[in-house]
Amino acid sequence: MAWWSAMGDIFRGGKEVVEVFKPNATEIEQHRHNEVMADLDRDKAVMGQFAAEFVDRRNRTWWDSLIDGLNRSVRPIITFGVLAFFIIAPLSPEKFLLIAESYSLMPTGYWALLTVIIGFYFGGRMQLKSQDMAVRKDAVQAAKNLVVMRREFRQLEEQDDTKESKIFEAAIAEQRTRPRNKVVAEWLALRKPVND
Repeated sequence: MAWWSAMGDIFRGGKEVVEVFKPNATEIEQHRHNEVMADLDRDKAVMGQFAAEFVDRRNRTWWDSLIDGLNRSVRPIITFGVLAFFIIAPLSPEKFLLIAESYSLMPTGYWALLTVIIGFYFGGRMQLKSQDMAVRKDAVQAAKNLVVMRREFRQLEEQDDTKESKIFEAAIAEQRTRPRNKVVAEWLALRKPVND
């Protein structure tokens, strides 16, 4: 083994020691780049899958078109059905009363089933919105707490000295006699040199 090979091993070891304290910026950037590229590839695959739903398929029959139309019309039908009740109520109160009475005869299990179905169609988006609002609400509350905490710290800084310590410091400044403690006086007497 040549001496230049040994020198390379020494410097390589030094590089590893330095990287313990200061990470290698090139490797970190390469890692970030790889993560971004993986995210882009995943996003591209998702968009490709989404676009495939809207591409004109060659062997598409009328049945495929009908089923696709029905799959996309559930939310609008439910929404327009609910809005229809608000239109029927003032226009024909008798008809609205008959519809409401017929719904009141429906067993509870059917209402539960209807709730689950509507929750399935509308719930996902509502859950995302509510989670987003909860995060914003928590952020606003945290900011309010921070403002209150800063205000309290400012008040503590202003009231840092207690009333007793201010009186004591004022007495010392005026050269009055210091408050005496018997134990402290004895200790000071013991500490005084004999020559005094």
